[in-house]
Amino acid sequence: MNDRPINCNIKNPVCLTIPEDKHFNQTFHSGCKIIDISFPSVINPETTVECDYIGEIQFQNYYVAFLTLKVKIKMTEETPKQGVNDQGWRIALKRYKLMPDAHAETGSQDIFSLTKKHFLVELSNVVTLRLILQQPSPVWKDFSLTNIKLFRPLLGSRATPIPSWVLEETKKTTGKKEIEGVPDLDILSSNLQQLWALAEEVSTAQTDSSIGRYEVDGCYDINLLSYT
Repeated sequence: MNDRPINCNIKNPVCLTIPEDKHFNQTFHSGCKIIDISFPSVINPETTVECDYIGEIQFQNYYVAFLTLKVKIKMTEETPKQGVNDQGWRIALKRYKLMPDAHAETGSQDIFSLTKKHFLVELSNVVTLRLILQQPSPVWKDFSLTNIKLFRPLLGSRATPIPSWVLEETKKTTGKKEIEGVPDLDILSSNLQQLWALAEEVSTAQTDSSIGRYEVDGCYDINLLSYT
């Protein structure tokens, strides 16, 4: 699991409504909600900054049928503009289905993890992340997303720490510290790789049939038997 969470401010969902109808004297819900996420400055939490990169978005569904992601990126001179009045908004995910059937329970409370393979654009230099939730079914009284978490990309698996004395360079001629009784690390690494490959081949070639210690062509060789 990704262990590099991003500090962010998640606003409460805002329900979009249809203006009041003069004949019915009531406001209709559109079946759409918006959740905006911003990124506070570490130095001054009252101000916001752009997030350098978002690699993963995790959340738990609560009766949302479709999810659309829009990101507002920081515009620079190198940013390709989409029209004269480009404000930096980009669609990162369009009507992603969270529930196979909006009228049924399936997927209504599942946990989702969206990564780079789901996004239509790269989530870098993000000023605002907007989640657009849609539930067209009138069956459910409320819908939302909970436990929303953002993560930076993984930098790869963690390597086992190497003692400093192994990496210490004390001799300019060889660039390596010679220690009596310790073989060259490159040679040792190569030998270990070969040993590992050989062990894998032996493990793959193993069978479930038993092998008789003294059997030769299904018979016992009397010369191999001993008496006690």
